[in-house]
Amino acid sequence: MFLSELIWRDFFSQILFHFPRVVTESFKKQYDFIVWENDQDLFEKWCIGETGYPIVDAGIKQLNQTGFMHNRVRMIVASFLVKHLLIDWRWGEAYFAEKLLDYDLASNNGNWQWAAGCGCDAAPYFRVFNPTIQQEKFDPDFKYIRKWIPDFDSKNYIKPIVEHKFARDRIIKRFKTALS
Repeated sequence: MFLSELIWRDFFSQILFHFPRVVTESFKKQYDFIVWENDQDLFEKWCIGETGYPIVDAGIKQLNQTGFMHNRVRMIVASFLVKHLLIDWRWGEAYFAEKLLDYDLASNNGNWQWAAGCGCDAAPYFRVFNPTIQQEKFDPDFKYIRKWIPDFDSKNYIKPIVEHKFARDRIIKRFKTALS
């Protein structure tokens, strides 16, 4: 696992070196035609961990408190911002750049573009993580969630700011329109 992460770090460093435009542009240029919602209120809820999706909220709270977030949670949190809230990946990339203690421009940029589907070796745009299923798969006993949200109560937790099926259908339609 560690070796794999080193390889990804070096890979993204090479991409940044050979394609410095990725700092501000999508590696796959057609993705720069995506029409983002960029809702400031939704972004702020994401930034403070009040999305209504416990795994996303716990990840953001961990980042805000410690400057770190596990790689799996980074993928879930990034995918949520881009694909559920329709907020430009660059907003999330900039937020992580400000908060991460292990910040590295090439890795941060490459991983955000991977999550958004616009990078050189990206997840396809139609791959939209379901945060509830991700939580059930990776934190079924709510141990991680309760660590970062100590008063977490699954029955009375805040309502999601966006419904998953709606968000998934919307992003796929938006990407298809922009990429055609």
